[in-house]
Amino acid sequence: MRTKVVIGAAVACAAVAGLLYASPYLALRSIAKAVDNKDPDTVSEYVDFPALRESVKGQMLIKMQAEMQKPEMQDNPFAGFGQILAAGMINQLAETLVSPAGVMLMLEKGKPGKSTDVAAAGAGVDTQGSKPRPDYAVNYRGWSKVFVHPKGEQGGFVFKRDGLMGWKLVAVKMD
Repeated sequence: MRTKVVIGAAVACAAVAGLLYASPYLALRSIAKAVDNKDPDTVSEYVDFPALRESVKGQMLIKMQAEMQKPEMQDNPFAGFGQILAAGMINQLAETLVSPAGVMLMLEKGKPGKSTDVAAAGAGVDTQGSKPRPDYAVNYRGWSKVFVHPKGEQGGFVFKRDGLMGWKLVAVKMD
């Protein structure tokens, strides 16, 4: 009798562990169905918009800083003014463009792409053509974070665990 209880408990623990491991795949399946059905409300349930906006803003600001470090920009007397203007525009772009429609387009195309693609996606413009959705790789980055990206690509999506079984898109990694 005692061995049956131990075996039952071990099987239950293994089933729970398997379900927890599979939970991002289940969430991604639900997201893919919502994208295929053009259902932005369902997609929005899987997105942490404030965190995603901060991710996009940060990457755009880093890209701008890299541009400002180029030798031709360091001698430009208007570079500082342009940098201030660009930072304000980046904030507004991220606030405006990380929308349910923009996120759906990024997910539909399979990658966030370059910062210009992210901006265009937020405005509903398809800059990546009508290529079929690529195969994804899911890489665990700890217990509560996964990186989902098209196989062979650097850019992708970062999901964080929301509760025990849920997952939310919190960041993108642009090319």
